[in-house]
Amino acid sequence: MVLLSIKNVSKIYGQKKVLDNISFDILEGEIFGLLGSNGAGKSTLMSIILGLNEPDSGEISVFGSAKIHDSIKKISLVPQDPAFYADFSVEKNMHFFGSINGLGGAVLEDRINFLLKWLELEEFRETTADFLSGGYQRLLNIALSLIHDPLLIFMDEPTAGLDPKMRQMFWSKIRELKKSGKTVIITTHYMDEAEALCTRIALLKKGALLSIGTPEELIRQYGGIKVVIFKMEKNVSQADIESIKKALKQESVIERGNLLIIPLQQAHSVEKIAAITQWLIDKGYNILSAMTKEPDLEDVFLNITGEKMVV
Repeated sequence: MVLLSIKNVSKIYGQKKVLDNISFDILEGEIFGLLGSNGAGKSTLMSIILGLNEPDSGEISVFGSAKIHDSIKKISLVPQDPAFYADFSVEKNMHFFGSINGLGGAVLEDRINFLLKWLELEEFRETTADFLSGGYQRLLNIALSLIHDPLLIFMDEPTAGLDPKMRQMFWSKIRELKKSGKTVIITTHYMDEAEALCTRIALLKKGALLSIGTPEELIRQYGGIKVVIFKMEKNVSQADIESIKKALKQESVIERGNLLIIPLQQAHSVEKIAAITQWLIDKGYNILSAMTKEPDLEDVFLNITGEKMVV
C-alpha cells in the first residue's frame, strides 16, 4: 500500500532549483532512505512532506490525502538536534509533549512507561535532560517524537555523531519500529547505515532524483566490480600474470609486491575466484591469504555522481 506519494515536486529559491521534478512513492512498512550530500535537497523535500514548506509545483499525498494537516497526528519527526526542554526531567518532558499531543491520564502514563523501558531510559526518568549524554538525549528525542504512537516517522540523521555502541542500538530500535508496523523515512550521510537498514533508497544530487531501489538492486546495477586480493608467499611471475589476464579476458591484473589484485565483474565472480585460486595452487604458488572487496553503496554513489559522499 502506498503511504506517501510524491509527484513532480519542484522547489526554487531565487535562481537555484533546490528540487527538480521529484517523483516516487513510499510504501507502508518501509524503512526508506533519502541519501545525498549536503545540498542534495533532502531537508527541503522533508520539510515539504511535513507541511512546513510549499512546493512551487507538483503534489504530495500522505495517507491518501493531499492535505498534510489531515494526517498530522499520524506523523512524527525525530530531529537531529535536541528538541526538548533542557531543564525538565526526562519524565516531565514526556508528560509535556504527551499533553500537547492530546494524551493524558492512564493512557499517557502507560505510553511513558512503555517508551522509557523500550528505549532503556528508565534509570534516567528523573534526570534533567541537559545532564544526559548526547546519545541518551537522542533517545529522549525519539521518545518525545513517538509519544503519540505515530504511523509515519521521519528521522533526520538519526545516528550522526554517536559512538558505535549507541549507533547499533539506534539501528535495532529503527528495525523494531518497522516490525511493529511503522513506516520510517531516514535521511543519512552514512552509506553503511542505509545499506543495513533501508528497504529502499532514493539517491539525490543537487535536487535531482538519480536513482531509486533496494540496496541490493542499486549495488547490482551501479556498484561495479568486485576485487579479490591474494597475498602470496612469493611474487607471481609476469608470464603467469599475463596468462591470468588472457584467461579472464581483461586488461587489469595488478601486482603490488606479494599482493595480487584482480578486479572482477559480478557475473560468475565466485566461480572465477575459485578457478584462479586452483590455477595458482596448480602452478606451485602458496597463497597465504585471500580477501574480496564487495561493491557497496559508497561505490554506487561514486559511480552515479562521480564524487564521494560529502557531509
